[in-house]
Amino acid sequence: MSWFHAGMNYVEDRSHASSAEVLECFLEERQFLSQLAFLITGDQASADQSVLNACEMTVKGRSPFRDWLLEWAKAATITNAMSKCAETMSEREAGYKDQGCSHSEHTLQLDAEQRTANFNILLKTDTLKVVEELDALSRAVLVLRLAIGSSIRDCALRLNVGRATVLAANCRAMTWLCELRSAPVPEVQPTSSTKGPHDEGCPSHRRDRGDGLICRQVTLPGRVGVHP
Repeated sequence: MSWFHAGMNYVEDRSHASSAEVLECFLEERQFLSQLAFLITGDQASADQSVLNACEMTVKGRSPFRDWLLEWAKAATITNAMSKCAETMSEREAGYKDQGCSHSEHTLQLDAEQRTANFNILLKTDTLKVVEELDALSRAVLVLRLAIGSSIRDCALRLNVGRATVLAANCRAMTWLCELRSAPVPEVQPTSSTKGPHDEGCPSHRRDRGDGLICRQVTLPGRVGVHP
């Protein structure tokens, strides 16, 4: 029996990511995760801190399964980002009180292909443009729906707002995204020597995630307590 239990413990240990693997994931994906957080907070410092908090929480807490590590990192970062602008999103709830959604397709759960296509469009859009044109609540719903595939009900639970509010905010965000998707592609302009606030020459995101403009590096915690 002792061999059986030892074997089961070995399988369990192998299925969970180590602290070193968790830190490596956050380091490799820090620009992508920071972009996700910025789409919610609209503030770079808060976005960077959200990534740091998510990383520290994951390293110190129960390790997620290795195969789900990136999904966990996205969800943890998004949760931290939402906590930083909870008051702003709560204030926006009243603005959606009397609004509805007449688009039945907006309430449907997108399949993987549709979600990926819409997510790539969002990531390739100037993040400052997204923040300027969508409020914090509709941005949070959009990121939840596209980044981690949350349902309308799950969004309502995560954001602590009514289902009708989520439907209206989702309708606003999806209508905006559909208009963006159907807009003509602008001509490519010559590269300017003047760098903008988010243009620091960082490498493009991997895996066709788009070239987001949030390029400042995020310094993650050191390897204290991290074991290979």
